Amino acid sequence: MISYELSEEQKIVRSTMSEFANTVLRPETRRLDDNSKIDDGVLSALWATEIIQSQADADGEGRSPVTNAIILEELAAADASLALAVASSMGFVQAIADQGSAKQRELLKAFAGPKFQAAAIAMMEPSFSFDVSKISAKASKAGDEYVLSGKKAYVPLASSCSHFLVIAESDGAADAFIVPRDAAGVKVEAPKGTLGLRALELAEVSFDGVKVPASMRLGEGNGADIQKIVDSARVGLASIMAGLSRGVLEYVVPYTKERIVHGTPLAQKQKVAFDIADMKIDIDAMRWMNWKAAWELESKLPATRTAQLAYTYASQQTMQIADNGLQAFGGHGFVKAHPIEMWYRNARSLSVLEGVAGV
Repeated sequence: MISYELSEEQKIVRSTMSEFANTVLRPETRRLDDNSKIDDGVLSALWATEIIQSQADADGEGRSPVTNAIILEELAAADASLALAVASSMGFVQAIADQGSAKQRELLKAFAGPKFQAAAIAMMEPSFSFDVSKISAKASKAGDEYVLSGKKAYVPLASSCSHFLVIAESDGAADAFIVPRDAAGVKVEAPKGTLGLRALELAEVSFDGVKVPASMRLGEGNGADIQKIVDSARVGLASIMAGLSRGVLEYVVPYTKERIVHGTPLAQKQKVAFDIADMKIDIDAMRWMNWKAAWELESKLPATRTAQLAYTYASQQTMQIADNGLQAFGGHGFVKAHPIEMWYRNARSLSVLEGVAGV
């Protein structure tokens, strides 16, 4: 039976990640957003936490969707872009570790090194009508190979990735293929710039007749459970949105208590007080929904419904919370003196992503 009481180990993880996010990551967030790039120093700090490496454990002990959801929320409370950078590689490693063949899991040795290893699940496509149940990218069987064609969008740190896990339609069903960044026919476009999540260098990646050995089909002859990858990605994104929303709330509360308007603290104005109460309620609801879906994943139960509900609710409420936070600051919310405008942009960007993270 699910319990929302954290274990002692999870409490330690939560506290440790919170301290790391607040002291190491948050001071860097504005600079990274302005530069539209995550520098090597910050990536090294993220790598040193061993969040990503732990997913590659052969016995699976390092892979806990619930713990991962807790970690991503704490990271995102400081910066959603950095949380998504971790989630991107985490999702790739976890998919290979959980569903890959013994030969495919050999690739995970590269994630044991001392340097940040970027990788990504390439699922989204550059179409306004994109639906994860209707993938346009195609993989056609040709002897002992598959020929992969299509284009993927919003791939995090695409130019730095060593591998992509490409979701494509094959024989009428979704399938996954492990593709090296330097494979012939793979082209990573230059980032065009985005409204939010600027430091992630989100980019399109084209696959033009890329030949993929059948041995690099995830799961090889057994194939892969693509829905599980989608469910995991949705819970990961929902956890990041909960973290961003919490960051907004934690920044708004002290400001509205100190800001005096017509002789009264702004927090005592009925509209503002009710908005703050609603933020708290919505964030708690997000977290419980995320943890329930993550618990189902961890317990190997069907999680599609709860993961979809968690993702949909989070994408709606995160935008509302960011907007209310912006309104609470009035004109100050639109200037770079406060991070609210950056969080607002990130919230809008997160709410339209699908399948680029994992827990």
